[in-house]
Amino acid sequence: MVANPEPRDPWATLRVAAFLLVGLYVPYYVLTLSAGQGVWRDGTGLVVGRDFLNLWIVGRAAWAGDPARLYDLSTYANTVAALVGPGYPGQQWSYPPTTLLVGAPFGLLPYGVALLLWTLIGTVTLAAALRLWTRDARLILVLLLCPAAVFGMMSGQFAALAAAIILAVLHWRESRPWFAGMLLGLLTVKPQLGLLFPLMLLATGNWRAICAAGAVTLGLAGLTVLLWGSDIWRVYLDQGIANQSLILSDPDHLAGPFMPTLFMNLRSAEFGSGVAGAAQAALSLLATALVWLRFHRQPDAADISANALFLACAVAATPYMLSYDSLSLAIMAALLLPCERDRPLLLAIFFLPLVQIVAGSAGIPGPALLPPLLAWRLFARVKNNKVN
Repeated sequence: MVANPEPRDPWATLRVAAFLLVGLYVPYYVLTLSAGQGVWRDGTGLVVGRDFLNLWIVGRAAWAGDPARLYDLSTYANTVAALVGPGYPGQQWSYPPTTLLVGAPFGLLPYGVALLLWTLIGTVTLAAALRLWTRDARLILVLLLCPAAVFGMMSGQFAALAAAIILAVLHWRESRPWFAGMLLGLLTVKPQLGLLFPLMLLATGNWRAICAAGAVTLGLAGLTVLLWGSDIWRVYLDQGIANQSLILSDPDHLAGPFMPTLFMNLRSAEFGSGVAGAAQAALSLLATALVWLRFHRQPDAADISANALFLACAVAATPYMLSYDSLSLAIMAALLLPCERDRPLLLAIFFLPLVQIVAGSAGIPGPALLPPLLAWRLFARVKNNKVN
């Protein structure tokens, strides 16, 4: 649980930022909306809900038969054009076939209704997960309106649901390991968010959570085979992963302004993929080492500092992560504010999506170093305390 705040409200800055973000950006965004072919669009020309369009299209395909065909870029582009009109900016489907299980219920609904339901489910689920860490209603509201949460909501992304799962797994990994592991298995629909969880569970010897996560993962994969055949996994491995790699390798598909990873920071600054890949590999090794060393000491599940270190390393370790996927890290950074000295760094982590957009748009690398810097400082503090 969160420690009692100091007399000076440690979350005052976050509260002001939340009101400014909602009070200024959201109305501006709404004013840019215009009617499109079947689906409203915003000022950038993208549909309302943006990435949710992918999930909805996949959900529709889940009922139509042969959804594997959507891994083909041209087939997917034609499908999008038929729904929202020709000339729509490039969309692709690169998620694992288990995403079909998530999208299928929403594919039965009209797009607007499905998007509204998706947003409500994500918001309510995240609010429930936040109550595991704090009962301060004002703080929960601020965290629901932080930049990562708002951008994830407006992008129609998994961000809120994924953050809710991550927060619940961290909270219950000791007290309810079977349930925590089952939840972790659900996170495999967006695997880059949970890459370091197996390492953390191994370091703590949490075999029950590992077994539960493995069982759910295999069960979800088996269910997709039962419903859509085994060939969909072959197509995913051949085409889906290749589609995702375009974002990392093809300059025309770079999403640099929106990815706070070292690889993408360097690629956006026009470093070659070899240099960027080597730097990312080194940082990933450092992140995995920090997680192992910290959790091998068996920190309590309620240790916010240890959890913040883990989440910072999780962001640092992957080359592919959008800024709104740092939501769980932003939340843990906010929870650290009352008891930590590194408040400027914690605030920078909380506002990481905004920092990344500004720096990334200018081709300036650097935001990706904030999570590993926080992880290193938290680890060094524990080590120094042990020595002293």
